[in-house]
Amino acid sequence: MVDFLEACISPITLPFTALLVLVVLYWLTFILGAVDIEMFDALAPDVDGAEGGCLLSPVLQLLNIGDVPVMVVLSVLVVSGWWFSLMANHYLNPDQGLVLGVLLLLPNLVFSVVVTNLVTRPLRRVFAPERHEKIMFRVGEVITSRVTPEFGQIRIDTDGAPIVLNARTQGEVRLEKGDRALIYEEDRDKGIYFVEKYQE
Repeated sequence: MVDFLEACISPITLPFTALLVLVVLYWLTFILGAVDIEMFDALAPDVDGAEGGCLLSPVLQLLNIGDVPVMVVLSVLVVSGWWFSLMANHYLNPDQGLVLGVLLLLPNLVFSVVVTNLVTRPLRRVFAPERHEKIMFRVGEVITSRVTPEFGQIRIDTDGAPIVLNARTQGEVRLEKGDRALIYEEDRDKGIYFVEKYQE
């Protein structure tokens, strides 16, 4: 037990242990009802936007961000990274050498991403129905410069954290930042919602 604790707080594994502690604290506060499971979803970028998308979009899609709550994805990623760091340094780097420990970060990243993809992939079906019922025919606000058939995001305010969605229009419809948008259709395969301008 002492050896295990020493390995957890070794300089190489300590960053992963610290992240694991934060994840555990988050889920404890979630169980107590103090936080929402989607509280960090608003920070997720438009992973499939052709315009304004980020360079990490393929990785974010691989992690199923957008289909599964961000904190669920991050939790699996952190646990995977912590476990790999612990095991890899125990068997491959018993002297806790810093150079070898840094070199093991790359396979750790690959391992963690693959595990997270495998674990969260079936969870898409778990969260999709609830998300669908919460979102369809709701009115949100355009938060990107515009929403077109190729690009855009809207925000829906809820009792908890706001929900940010990848939104698209159809035909010649264009929405500008600040416009009110009505969600009327969903493409679950692509994780996008089709919207039109909301007329009050």
